[in-house]
Amino acid sequence: MKTFKKNPPQWEKSEILKEIEIFKNLYEQRPLKNNIHGMRFQHMFATYFILKKFKPSFVIESGVYRGQSTWLIENTLPNSKILSIDIDLSQRVYISKKAEYSNIDFKDQNFSNLPDDTLVFLDDHVNHYERLKQAKFFNIKKIILEDNYPIEKGDFYTINHAINNKGFNHSYTKSSLFKTFLIFLNEFIKKFFFKKYFFKLDKIKSRLRDCPPNENDFKNIEKNIKCYSEFPNIYNIINQNLELSKEELESYNHLTYIELY
Repeated sequence: MKTFKKNPPQWEKSEILKEIEIFKNLYEQRPLKNNIHGMRFQHMFATYFILKKFKPSFVIESGVYRGQSTWLIENTLPNSKILSIDIDLSQRVYISKKAEYSNIDFKDQNFSNLPDDTLVFLDDHVNHYERLKQAKFFNIKKIILEDNYPIEKGDFYTINHAINNKGFNHSYTKSSLFKTFLIFLNEFIKKFFFKKYFFKLDKIKSRLRDCPPNENDFKNIEKNIKCYSEFPNIYNIINQNLELSKEELESYNHLTYIELY
């Protein structure tokens, strides 16, 4: 698999080790002790480390799920504003009293007056190429990609897929395809009988995530990226005194920091 770096921040191993020791105390206070399908130790630490480094005054979180990342952001940056976005907020277990919540998709938000140091944390499993174009349009320069899956992995199109010009072919179960068909049929019927109805295409696109290979995707990405760095897998340097399962400690999906021109 091809890898890519561009002007990566010079984060020293000793600095990472020092911050791990500090982070352990915070991690023990996390609201969701068994965050299956959500953020675990490695990605929570990487996010914590990056947020502490840049200290953005405004953080946009796209993809809330059960709320662990919201908790992490507000405890890492107690003085920063947070907008937490998820088109389905019903899955939240932890609900912040500080963050502002929205079920309007990232691309449809009003970002006409953002602070220059705004950072967006993307964990919504939406096509990375599309999200980077949207961030560029909103003039958001600092981005954390929570899951930057390598080729043949994941459930959506990532930067690593684009680097390797592999596209993304989403594997579906028959029941999932049938459910998608029923959603499409429901939207079609509404549009057919109610001429002023707006067909909710995003309902379909969020379920059908195929993306054919296009060698120009990465060329366009590279042109617009000032800094690109995958946070290192720290499993082998983690203090093994942590009372966490091996599965918890090994969970790593190439969390990536990007800064756009």
